[in-house]
Amino acid sequence: MIVTVTLNAAIDKTIICHQVKSGGITRAEEALAVAGGKGINVARTVFKLGGEVLATGLAGGSNGAIIRDLLEQEKIDYHLVELRDNSRMCLTIIEKCNQTITELYDPSPVVQPEEWENFKRFMSKLARKADLITLDGSLPSGLSDEAYGELIFLIRKANERCKVILDTSGQALQKGIKAKPFMIKPNRDEMEILIGHSLSDKEEQIKAVKTLLEEGIEVVVLSLGNKGVVFGYNRAVYQVDPLAVEVKSSVGCGDALVGGFAHRFLGAGDVIEAVKYGVASATSNLTSKTQGDVSRTQVEEFSRLIKLYQV
Repeated sequence: MIVTVTLNAAIDKTIICHQVKSGGITRAEEALAVAGGKGINVARTVFKLGGEVLATGLAGGSNGAIIRDLLEQEKIDYHLVELRDNSRMCLTIIEKCNQTITELYDPSPVVQPEEWENFKRFMSKLARKADLITLDGSLPSGLSDEAYGELIFLIRKANERCKVILDTSGQALQKGIKAKPFMIKPNRDEMEILIGHSLSDKEEQIKAVKTLLEEGIEVVVLSLGNKGVVFGYNRAVYQVDPLAVEVKSSVGCGDALVGGFAHRFLGAGDVIEAVKYGVASATSNLTSKTQGDVSRTQVEEFSRLIKLYQV
């Protein structure tokens, strides 16, 4: 079973309009709302690909109730530990006139110490029956930058065979990799902060991936947006070129990549095939208006077209 962890769950609302009128009224052509946060997007991807998945994390207040209701509507299994504080709403505005995407995020809830302890106790029990756990997204207020590292050590103590994927950024990523997760998936900006310098050319990107492999991360996937993916595994580094598709929204593509990777890796046990499937899932997400929304038929087709070569 795959478990996804979203410590900063949200209602993700997408507004589609021709153009935003600054200082005036803009009437949307379409409005969509789904349960969100990176781990929930990963869970949605795995579910749509036919995998067994449980979405967990923290959610509270009236927005937390809506998040739970939206997950039930999608029939995604979940167990979100209750917070006293209200969970976030995140707004994505897509302007069709120039394909601009603007994202606005509420402040995060504040997690109390006893709520964090409750969640860790729950995760310790859940980890015993999980095959793969993904830790995804930003940390809410009240948690230290060490939070993901704490969870990785806790998971490993409960179940040594369980693989952990860490997909976060900034200090949470910097501290989290010290616990040696199985896989990380930074984008270029996140990797530059992690490494401490620009990665403007392919040689620097390859070197950065190798550096993290040498630090004990088994799989390092560097997402480069419309330039594809550079990833490292077993001391080798590979390039995956992107497929050309009609893009409706790029939001959530990294989450779809993680979900596709997790699903295929558990099914086949092959990292290289899992990365290809993850890229195919991200490509399918590009053709959708909401996060983690993939077509299984499309992903299977795209995965056969993915070109991968060692660099």
